[in-house]
Amino acid sequence: MHGVGKFQQIHRQAARARKLQEEDFNKHKSNYLSAIADVDEDELNKEKTGNDDGDDLFGEIDKAIAMKWQELVKQGLLQQAPKKVEAVDDKLDPDEVVDLEEIDKLRGLTVVSDSDDGENEDSDEEDSSKFDVDLDSFGKSKVRIVEPKLKMSLAELLDECKVVPVYVYGDLEVEITGIQHDSRVVSAGDLFVCRVGRRTDGHLYLSEADKRGAVAVVASNEIDIEDTLGCKALVIVEDTNLVLPALAASFYRYPSKNMAVIWITGTNGKTTTSYLIKGMYEAVGLRTGMLSSVAYYIHGDNKLESPNTTPDAVLVQNLMAKMLHNGTEAVVMEASSHGLALGRCNEVDFDIAVFTNLTRDHLDFHGTEEYRDAKAKLFARMVDPERHRKVVNIDDPHAPFFLAQGNPEVPVVTFAMENKNANVHPLKFELSIFKTQVLVNTPHGILEISSGLLGRHNIYNILAAVAVGIAVGAPLEDIVRGIEKVDAVPGRCELIDEEQAFGVIVDYAHTPDALSRLLDSVRELAPKRIITVIGCPGESDRGKRPMMAKISSDKSEVTILTSDNPKSEDPLDILDDMLAGVGWTMQDYLKYGENDYYPLLPNGHRFFLHDIRRVAVCCAVAMGEEGDMVEISGKGHETYHIEGDKKEFFDDREKCREALQYVDELHQAGIDTSEFP
Repeated sequence: MHGVGKFQQIHRQAARARKLQEEDFNKHKSNYLSAIADVDEDELNKEKTGNDDGDDLFGEIDKAIAMKWQELVKQGLLQQAPKKVEAVDDKLDPDEVVDLEEIDKLRGLTVVSDSDDGENEDSDEEDSSKFDVDLDSFGKSKVRIVEPKLKMSLAELLDECKVVPVYVYGDLEVEITGIQHDSRVVSAGDLFVCRVGRRTDGHLYLSEADKRGAVAVVASNEIDIEDTLGCKALVIVEDTNLVLPALAASFYRYPSKNMAVIWITGTNGKTTTSYLIKGMYEAVGLRTGMLSSVAYYIHGDNKLESPNTTPDAVLVQNLMAKMLHNGTEAVVMEASSHGLALGRCNEVDFDIAVFTNLTRDHLDFHGTEEYRDAKAKLFARMVDPERHRKVVNIDDPHAPFFLAQGNPEVPVVTFAMENKNANVHPLKFELSIFKTQVLVNTPHGILEISSGLLGRHNIYNILAAVAVGIAVGAPLEDIVRGIEKVDAVPGRCELIDEEQAFGVIVDYAHTPDALSRLLDSVRELAPKRIITVIGCPGESDRGKRPMMAKISSDKSEVTILTSDNPKSEDPLDILDDMLAGVGWTMQDYLKYGENDYYPLLPNGHRFFLHDIRRVAVCCAVAMGEEGDMVEISGKGHETYHIEGDKKEFFDDREKCREALQYVDELHQAGIDTSEFP
């Protein structure tokens, strides 16, 4: 495998197995010792002289046990077995029996029978609890995550990261035990960096950081720490935003240099592709972490919650240091345009860059060319032909631009569905409501993959993962095994199954292209009708709002517009922008509502709106009939709703399940819900 030789893989696996065996022995030492303590010394002598009863399996086992007993005695973990005393057949007198029972009780050796009153009331519960197995977690590698404890002087940190300050003041030998740019999470011993954001300035929160225990400050404005702050040192630099990634990487000892790092960029498919690549690397035998918009994984099933697609410059180094400290060998990471543009990952040393696709997204932050260029920063750093690899979707029209970035000598693996010149492409595929089957052509052979991930768009994600496997030289059987292990990704075309007669899918699609691809994929599953719930967030790209409504109304028999994190905007204003996609205004819609009649669109499809998302989801589920597909878009894995300054819990998946149960009760009562809302 690229970056890790086969011998190294085997050596690591053997070392890990020995370590696990030692840990298991230490953890259960008393059990092992008690199990082997009563070995027969005569049997031991018999085994030593080779006088066994024959060359049988049980004889070999007895010999192994005897040898282990002898080894533990030499280590002082077991006492020499006492000499056997011939049993005496003398019958005890009744008084002697009573005395012996009293002695046993004093020693705590009394055996309590089922007939003893009051002594065994909880025995059934205790015994049964031994068989209460958590099947969901059975076989998963849950381990305790150990936090690395790091510290260095401010002088050492500045020297290590090569930051040249404008000037410094105070005690440069002060000990730094952490680094933060958010004053709310500063703790005693931290270095506080006054980062300047889009909406606020860290220099305004110096006093709060000082109160929380910051011992030193990095700023770009002059500050009188002697009169106003209790911290011991001040470092002035030209731009705190530029030096923050270097400071963080230096403090955490550049953890990415000691792991294989796979970065994925693009508009759609990053999260699912991350899960698939993680599964594939783990199938190869490498402990693999992941940083995605859904969750952070240290490795295996050891999960942390994830607030952003790309963690900030400090958090990304913190998480990678934690991964490395806990034995992680590879990391799969989503690279968002925001994170790349803001330099959050400038000091991450990576091996593989993956490009999925490029469509309209985050134009409120970048603009069109700036958005593409932000994504391309990842590929511009691909310069080492020995170590780096590019993986590119050549069905995308922007592929040549990404391929041209960095050193042209860096090896490339391409994938595509339509372009059969790609290194990795499907020979054939079958889609259904239950699974996706695809036959994949690669330079090293043909792979047959059966996946629980639904829809055409997920074939692209599977192809991307296969291409990464080919790029790093993973065994073909491990590629298949790792991909097939991932049967669902939270909030990504996630099927909600309460045994209803129609399908319900929750998906994160929140851009015009993502919604269009999703609905095309759903249409290929041949439903009777598609019923779509869609909204657009506030304080973001207004230009996509009418496009989202138009796409949904064209590709769904029923569309219900609703709210989706309006933030400081009026939800009705957002819906008014969306209605323009079908040539309506909010006034038109309200006028139809007064007459309780909503006309069909010119294409014969139905169109509704409700600004309360919970109601919209319930109405869509209620309208579902046998053979239909209800598709709830926009939030996916997200579990919150932001309106004004309130952030409340909200989960589309939970609301769908509640609606399915409620609608089932209505149907059992003989109420027809097919004409909702």
